[in-house]
Amino acid sequence: MNNFSLKNFEDFKNVTEGYMIEINDEQLSLFKQYYKTLLEWNEKINLISRKGYDSILEKHFLDSILFLPEIDEVIARAKSPKQSRSISREFDRDCFVTNVPRNDNAPTILDIGSGGGFPGIPLAIMKPEWKFTLCESTTKKANFLNLLVKELGFEKRITVINDRVENVRACHGIPQQYDLVTARAIDKLDVLIKYSLPLLKKGAYLLAYKAKDIDEEISNAKKIIRKTCKGKVTLPLTIFEKEVNDVERKLVVLGIIPS
Repeated sequence: MNNFSLKNFEDFKNVTEGYMIEINDEQLSLFKQYYKTLLEWNEKINLISRKGYDSILEKHFLDSILFLPEIDEVIARAKSPKQSRSISREFDRDCFVTNVPRNDNAPTILDIGSGGGFPGIPLAIMKPEWKFTLCESTTKKANFLNLLVKELGFEKRITVINDRVENVRACHGIPQQYDLVTARAIDKLDVLIKYSLPLLKKGAYLLAYKAKDIDEEISNAKKIIRKTCKGKVTLPLTIFEKEVNDVERKLVVLGIIPS
């Protein structure tokens, strides 16, 4: 898309449609409540830069859901082992649906370093059938997330853990592994891979949101992949790219594929 300005939620809705993402009235209402609560709590604790209030819709809400069509495809492949050896860059965007009834096989997502709730909460708004665990080590931010989850009515499908990601399974009795691990604007890829691999199912994916040149990160990540795999699994790495107001946004996708 060309340059645009997000001055209000109507602009937000129109712009997301340009990225083939449809937001319904209920979802828009949830984003408005999120926005209100975020501003209120940001006066108490540092969730986002106070200089960036005017860019919340673009740099936080839009950025979190920008790659939803690609993530939807990743989820579909994680649930279909026969197709899990590659990630297609081409799929029918007209068939992208944001409202699918909940079911017992709902995808499970762990969001590392959720902070102000990004990308986990925006993804949860858009995908009401997905189940999330938000991992946040800072107690004040975790308290905010717990309150936000209650305000949005997401208690039954979002769990907040106030701890470091390396302690998730050992200290919180969480036995399962996840279909997706997401991380936005935290840690470099090699660190994310180290912490994510024990928490991902075979055939699952790490999704890392990036917005700058990541050639060095990719190079270091490949070294970790070679050291970690040892022939037991294949860890294919794919990068999706989109522009938002002349700024390139990237989604790095790392698959955990049995050899």
